[in-house]
Amino acid sequence: MKILFGATPVPGHLLPLLPLADAAADAGHDVAFLTAASMASFLGGRQLLAAGPDFDRIVAVNERRVGDARHFGIAAAELFAGTRVDLTWEDALQQARHHQPDLLVGEWVDFVTPLLAARLDVPWAAHSIGGPLPMEFADALHERANWQHAFRFLKPRDRIALLDPVPDSLRLPEDTPPESDRITIRPGRVTEPAARPIPQRPASMPRALVTLGTSVGDPELMAAIAQSVADAGFDVLATTSPERLRTGPRMHAVGFTSLPELLADVDVVIGAAGAGTLLATLAAGVPTVLFPVLADQPLNAARAVRRGVGVTIREPNQAGPAAGRILGDPKYRRAAGAMATEMAAMNSAEQALAELGYGSISQ
Repeated sequence: MKILFGATPVPGHLLPLLPLADAAADAGHDVAFLTAASMASFLGGRQLLAAGPDFDRIVAVNERRVGDARHFGIAAAELFAGTRVDLTWEDALQQARHHQPDLLVGEWVDFVTPLLAARLDVPWAAHSIGGPLPMEFADALHERANWQHAFRFLKPRDRIALLDPVPDSLRLPEDTPPESDRITIRPGRVTEPAARPIPQRPASMPRALVTLGTSVGDPELMAAIAQSVADAGFDVLATTSPERLRTGPRMHAVGFTSLPELLADVDVVIGAAGAGTLLATLAAGVPTVLFPVLADQPLNAARAVRRGVGVTIREPNQAGPAAGRILGDPKYRRAAGAMATEMAAMNSAEQALAELGYGSISQ
């Protein structure tokens, strides 16, 4: 069978889909991705059906339309359910018609996928990449998405499932209850070769990973956080390029590298609370220091703090002392270990695919 995965053209929205897609390919299905051509390098040779402009172009058009979309609100809802759909729809429909998928899977704010499901009369599933969105924002997204269906004279087609990588204990009291069609899927361990060799860890020194994910493009912030952590006595791995960081004996720029390769031998992660990075960190049982910047990052940080697996900071120079505090208090490592155990009990990608009803080519 043919399974087409759709994603907003941002690495943090695309990469969480790879474990399920790889499980589908291993099960014998024909798998492809529908997103902008700019995402090709993140797919590692997996089949790409290019559709729509890159995210920078979408953001620029959206900003002219409605303003800044870095935080939850009407502008952000328009970005995902309005502007991206408008700029992507024709390409996406042409590609999907040619591909003729039997199943569509779209990440949680990809509103092109459900439109295609309605137009092509094909079942579809959603794939969450983080915790529940604030109700007002979710309502604004779905109101705009319903308008997109009506504009094209399409009746929305109900999804068949929601794939969800967020463990129950990370939910906040104000979150909506788990969806009735929810299928858990633990964060995958897709690994790609490291961009640069990972230096050997010093025997007598704690090691920290500093990463702002793929959404916070602020080299000065990265450098300030990394320096604070190094000054606190850590050996630092930073997911940035050497030209953007003053490297040295205790400061290593490792570029864009698959997190599993880095998390296996670090004591603490300092990040921006992007959902993908946070979930991967906790799946590895590593505690974290969080400097949330935009979008859902403040919510993700609140989830981590409430669960006892990390602390938040407000200034870059607080990163080193906070990392030292986490290293010196075993309760954070214990809580992160408990999270890792909980997440290990969630469905693997293969199990989630089977629950979805597409476990093998013969089904």
